Amino acid sequence: MYDIDFNIKGQLKLHTRKFLLFPQFWNDDDHHIDLDLNWQQVKFTEENIAAIPDQYGLYCFVVKPEVPHFFETRYLFYVGETQRTLKIRYGEYLRDQKGLGKPRSKIYEMLNLYKDYIHFFFAEIDNLDDVEENEDKLLNTFVPSINSRIPKAKIMPELQNIYE
Repeated sequence: MYDIDFNIKGQLKLHTRKFLLFPQFWNDDDHHIDLDLNWQQVKFTEENIAAIPDQYGLYCFVVKPEVPHFFETRYLFYVGETQRTLKIRYGEYLRDQKGLGKPRSKIYEMLNLYKDYIHFFFAEIDNLDDVEENEDKLLNTFVPSINSRIPKAKIMPELQNIYE
């Protein structure tokens, strides 16, 4: 008898994730953001849309388990930028979570599997050129598991559909 039943209706397999933890990327100055950003966070819920600014910027989805009597633990799942406002983008993800429109399957899965633990981190940026450049830096530094596009990663064309 095993301590963990790995066939609990396929749940454990569904929740198994791979993360790239590569300190060489973290220590590479080319990957560091040059801006002094004021990161803020809200729990990803419909009620919190009012806390999201009407400004351009960067955002991340982070899963934060809430385990009593334990230190804060976080898992970075997704990094994004918006050339619309952060508030508009937040609203689009709320619709994706409900399956409205044509949501991306990896995003839909993340937003629903970890619904009660998803936090939306965001930083306002005034200059649109800085938004895209710094998103690329974050993607190259952390290679988040839900992102399909990593600027420095080259994926063979025949495998592209796996990451979409």
